[in-house]
Amino acid sequence: MSTLRLATLLLLICLGMAAHAANLDPNEQHFLATLQLGASPQVRYLDSNGKPLAYDAFAQQLQQRRSYSMTRDRQSGMAVLRLRPSGAHAGEPGRFSFGRGDAFPPFELPSLRGTTQRLGDFHGRYTLISFFFAECAPCIAEVPTLNAFAREHGDMNVIAVTFEDADLARGFVKDHGLNWNVLYNGEALTDTLGVGTYPTLMLIDPSGHVAGAAVGMSLSDDSVKRLADLDGWIAQWKKAASSTTR
Repeated sequence: MSTLRLATLLLLICLGMAAHAANLDPNEQHFLATLQLGASPQVRYLDSNGKPLAYDAFAQQLQQRRSYSMTRDRQSGMAVLRLRPSGAHAGEPGRFSFGRGDAFPPFELPSLRGTTQRLGDFHGRYTLISFFFAECAPCIAEVPTLNAFAREHGDMNVIAVTFEDADLARGFVKDHGLNWNVLYNGEALTDTLGVGTYPTLMLIDPSGHVAGAAVGMSLSDDSVKRLADLDGWIAQWKKAASSTTR
């Protein structure tokens, strides 16, 4: 691409962003400024059931003393805000509401590997996410199956997310031998998704959309059957996701 064409393209992008910002309600502009998402924020508003809302409806419910969860990626300027059920506080998510084809919410979470991980880091390959917490007995029981799955599927990303802090996450890894990339302090993400039953598995397609989910998954007691069940779920979700995008 020539320098002139590149400069023209960048100018058009900047003009488009400026036009979008100019069309925003001043109250929304002020609200977005508080979210620290940069000059061109991209925000989705959801009601307590996970359904899309316009900003004015979202703001109206906030005035009724409602609170919200927010998961964001300040690097990309993206965020998803979801109203909590009436009377609910952080750590009390609404119903699970992200199904096949939905864009997975942006996030920036610390990893036990010492980095900050974002949704965009996992684009280009299928990503399996396991949501867990340290005292969850079924989460502990599934660790050998998750480790075996990761060994057999090097073509996929595998990450585990907990709402707990680094010490609890590190203790879980040490005590139970989970070999996955573990992200912690994920309460905002789990609240926004509506993850309240554990363990929960979600498969994200290479473009960052939900391909499938198992909420409160229940695997067989037999280790061989457990892995076969998990392989079967993933294969079904991939097949369904590929047929949806054709």
